[in-house]
Amino acid sequence: MRLLVRPSANIFRIVTGRRPVIPGQLSPEAVLKRALGMLDVDACDDLKNYVAGRIHPSGGFKDRAGNPDLYYTLFGIFLAEALEQHDVLNTTRQYIENEIRRHEPEGVHLHCASILASKLSDDKMLKRDLRKKIRTNLYSSPVKQQAYGKFVNLLAFYYSGDYIGLFKTGSQMKNLSGNETLPSTVIAALTVLHHTFGRKTADLIIRLQDFYDNRGGFRAVKSAPVPDLLSTAVTLFAFYFTGQDMRSVKPDCLDFIDSLYHEGGFGASILDPEPDIEYTFYGMLALGSLA
Repeated sequence: MRLLVRPSANIFRIVTGRRPVIPGQLSPEAVLKRALGMLDVDACDDLKNYVAGRIHPSGGFKDRAGNPDLYYTLFGIFLAEALEQHDVLNTTRQYIENEIRRHEPEGVHLHCASILASKLSDDKMLKRDLRKKIRTNLYSSPVKQQAYGKFVNLLAFYYSGDYIGLFKTGSQMKNLSGNETLPSTVIAALTVLHHTFGRKTADLIIRLQDFYDNRGGFRAVKSAPVPDLLSTAVTLFAFYFTGQDMRSVKPDCLDFIDSLYHEGGFGASILDPEPDIEYTFYGMLALGSLA
């Protein structure tokens, strides 16, 4: 019942001793806003044009094949919110509700749907059903990597205001494996999870530093031929989220991020320079984490 949400928030604070929310200045929205302060007027205009240009006639944001997709729409909405593109948000709202009702999303798309509906939809029953479905599937990861699955759960429960789901996610932390073979993206997700639920992050921070290429980028795995923007962005966000000092790497990181900027958007790496909406989000997340 929705009436239980606020009492559940209070119970969470009593039991854990901390708020189960991402502090305002650490939220993705706040970080993206910080990134805008690092761009000049022309770059902001190019970014707005790029974001608007990635909308499909259906109202969703396009994937790399040009098809509307809830996953890409999530990144597009975060960017449109930061840019205050209210016309974009209005256009996309109907697509989100139609897509959810027609296809009953599963896995990561279910979590994207819940976050998007929580942000934009006025349909309380739709949002309730999505929240209930995610909590029902709490013990089965939406992705192969369990730690990343719990991070996706954290975001979905946070945006939908499901404090019972957040409490259950926190109670599962001790069961997560932090083995040495994890990619940097998963270790970054674990770092955010651990910090959110009051667990130690020092060892995870040290492990993340080992993925640095000493030229401004972070690799997904240590054997990767080049660093990429996804790994760099989520690592920098994890550092910012946990209050790490990034002054020594900031100049080189800014150069690396800038090297992947093309006509209003960001590409994945020097081997994959074509911009898309997902990596444009990660480019801005990286900039905002360094701002």
